[in-house]
Amino acid sequence: MKNMLSDDGNNYMMSVADVMSGLMFIFIITLAIFVVDFLVASKEHESKIKKLAEVLSKLDENALLRAKMLDDMQNKLLKLNVDVDVDKEHGVLRLNENAIRFTTGSSELNPEQLNRLRTVAQVLSEILPCYGANPPSSSHCLPETSGKLDSVFIEGHTDNVPIGGRLALIYEDNWALSASRAIYTYRQVIEAETMLGTMVNGSRQPVISVSGYGEGRPVPGHEYTVPTNDAINRRIDFRFIMSPPSFTETQAALEGNL
Repeated sequence: MKNMLSDDGNNYMMSVADVMSGLMFIFIITLAIFVVDFLVASKEHESKIKKLAEVLSKLDENALLRAKMLDDMQNKLLKLNVDVDVDKEHGVLRLNENAIRFTTGSSELNPEQLNRLRTVAQVLSEILPCYGANPPSSSHCLPETSGKLDSVFIEGHTDNVPIGGRLALIYEDNWALSASRAIYTYRQVIEAETMLGTMVNGSRQPVISVSGYGEGRPVPGHEYTVPTNDAINRRIDFRFIMSPPSFTETQAALEGNL
């Protein structure tokens, strides 16, 4: 009887040891699987972060290219006695009152001012085509600038003096006047430098278009609560929009809830 109890005890201890060994084996296998999954997930996460960084670097590259483009235009115009303002943060070349000057209520320029606008068109034609998707084949354009420019908006603006009297027969309001200034500027620029009218972006769409803002976007520091005849606000802005990263690049970078 004693031997039988002893054997039963040994068998019981062996069974517990087997169970513990089995559990330990399962734990090790589970831990190994977890570690492998973690390493794979970390590598995938690292890859996605890298892709996102590449997309962001392209945005930074575009911002730097646009800043250089604005600098080049401003410097060339200054040498030709046309003083313009640039806003690198928003990508704007401003034809201020020292560059061209619209008469109150007019959407056209006198001969002297028109010659200055044609000088602006000349400088634009020397620089902008290199940034389009169809740069001239026989030019000094750099490969890294090709296709970087998506849009150029010729934006018309006015002061906040309301349209009245005889002008009301021509323009319904300042918004219509500003649009007319933008259209006039576009036509004069394209007539002076036809190459600018042939520029297209990566989607094969024309690069240059027009828009009018009326009195709604005065120059900072020239906002008024009463009607004020201010030549600084009667202006044209050229706004440059660079080509964003492609949808597939952005989608790949953001995939995985990054």
